[in-house]
Amino acid sequence: MPWPQLIVPLVAVGVLASGCAERKPSVQALERSIVATRDHVDFALARISRAQSKDEFLERMDEAANAIDAAARELEGVGTPKGYESEVDSLVDSLRQLAFDVQATADQIREPGFGDLLTGARGVSFESWDKVNLALACLRAKGIDIAPLERH
Repeated sequence: MPWPQLIVPLVAVGVLASGCAERKPSVQALERSIVATRDHVDFALARISRAQSKDEFLERMDEAANAIDAAARELEGVGTPKGYESEVDSLVDSLRQLAFDVQATADQIREPGFGDLLTGARGVSFESWDKVNLALACLRAKGIDIAPLERH
């Protein structure tokens, strides 16, 4: 095949290959995803503290655990720009642990003899909540404009 006739197929293959390459989101797109995740998790946690009864409290803990786990899955599926992988992985892992901790606490309160865990309590605290905020702080240090989770 003469040289000019080779150029067209080579260019076509190059264009197709570039279109098939995995595209990483921009840092701005990652920031939007992280902010949406944080806001979703914070909303779910805030609902727990506004419960008016033990049953509603436990129901909202179940809902929060599911919402936090879903938020972690969504964030994991977004893709991560180069240089942010470790921080995003840490956030996803911390969110999964927080979801597990919230659900485990609700399950334990339902067990006979543990219902009085709520008596006199001013709130529920989880080490995983601190780890989520640490992961958010690491992302903030890399330029992501993100607030920590609120105390509720």
